[in-house]
Amino acid sequence: MKINQKNIFLLGSPEEYSLMKEWSSANKKYHLNGWFHDKFIPSSPVDLINEYNQLVGENVVDHFVLDPSDMDPQMLQASLDWAESQGSRIHMIQSGTNILSKKLAKKDMFGPFAAVRLRSEPLASKRNLIIKKFFDITFSLLVFLTIIWWFAPLVCLIIKLTSKGPSIIRQDRVGIDGISFQCMKFRTMVSNKAAEKGYSHLTLKDDKRITWIGKILRKTNLDELPQFINVLMGNMSVIGPRPHMVSEDKEIAEKIEKYRIRRFVKPGITGLAAVKGYRGGTENLDLMQKRIDYDIKYVEGWSFWLDLKIAFITFWHMVTFRTNAH
Repeated sequence: MKINQKNIFLLGSPEEYSLMKEWSSANKKYHLNGWFHDKFIPSSPVDLINEYNQLVGENVVDHFVLDPSDMDPQMLQASLDWAESQGSRIHMIQSGTNILSKKLAKKDMFGPFAAVRLRSEPLASKRNLIIKKFFDITFSLLVFLTIIWWFAPLVCLIIKLTSKGPSIIRQDRVGIDGISFQCMKFRTMVSNKAAEKGYSHLTLKDDKRITWIGKILRKTNLDELPQFINVLMGNMSVIGPRPHMVSEDKEIAEKIEKYRIRRFVKPGITGLAAVKGYRGGTENLDLMQKRIDYDIKYVEGWSFWLDLKIAFITFWHMVTFRTNAH
């Protein structure tokens, strides 16, 4: 498999396998790395999931393509739940593919098949991606010209004079499609190499590692200002699910259902979950589940006006010290 190729896992007939194999072989963006024959489905959901896991192994499943026409409802639901736990985009093949595919628009297809996406993804549209990119660049440049150029040097100086260590840290965090990147932020804790790289445990309320200037920066969200550099670099957006550190991302993914769906879009400096009050580290799984639910709601309901609304609410929370951060 080549870098940046997307893995496809197919559940279908030999004929469908042949069509998908031919299409993926001719398309450099995709790689068919798994196929499960739809006539050999076990009678138990547990056995079916075990079969999937054995076939996939450690590989990522970017797209799960299946023909649900003859599937038992229980097995279908088990398959969908498994795919979403993998962070897969799900495409359900429609009957009459060979006849319909020549008449359908590209948005109604996946590969050689007429297929329906399980989830709405407004940012799968190139037009919407361009709109969001324009918003990201314009907003980031505005923040640089009005705030960062004078505020960042001042904060860096205060951090440097009051505690040892770098003023700006670069943490390994998980971004779109599960790809890690170096997320920038002002250091708000006593210097610790593991934490600064993104391999520390969740931040707790009244965490003793937080410095006095760090408390102010966190309370106002200003510790995130350097992430506008990440936005201009293209690995973050202004608005989106907050990127988790590598260590906590792996831990949360094992505990929270459908967690990886939030990776369908770029992570953001602020997001829907954040303005709803679900931000900062939490070891409460119920609260974390609500945060992920809002992340998924954003993935499915993105609009330019929603991004503007979240940006405005975030600004209001900052000036009124209502960020709920710690």
